[in-house]
Amino acid sequence: MQDSSESTLQIVAFTIDGVEYAFRIEAVKEIIRYTQPQPTSSSLEWMRGVINLRGSIVPIIELGARLGRATAAIDPKAAKILVLEDGPSTIGAVVTSVDEVRTIDAEQVQPAPVGAGSSYIESVVTVDERLIMLLDAAELLSLDSNAGIQAQAA
Repeated sequence: MQDSSESTLQIVAFTIDGVEYAFRIEAVKEIIRYTQPQPTSSSLEWMRGVINLRGSIVPIIELGARLGRATAAIDPKAAKILVLEDGPSTIGAVVTSVDEVRTIDAEQVQPAPVGAGSSYIESVVTVDERLIMLLDAAELLSLDSNAGIQAQAA
């Protein structure tokens, strides 16, 4: 008999400017209300600054801009920050809204199309005829792509 945990996964689905994305739930430490970050001297257009989260300094990125989308205005009343954690790396990602936490069957998950345009897209999830881009949090948090972020937060 197959273990049901191997045939399903839980995701946190969210929206960035009308496009649906998700992270595996294991990558999301918590979801917090949007807090205006303290600006840093970063030259990265997607780096918003840092916040103090219960005594820890957390770098904040605009996830849409990090994924190559145009930088958008942030609605502080609706926006959320997904606090992502992978080993020693923690980062806050600003999203337009958080939609739901849901359990997905393995057959709903398809490989990312070749040339999808972003190394951060792990796969594509089909939910009620909608396509949700499942992002690779480990890749997003990797030292190669975020070396400057951790230095800015220090």
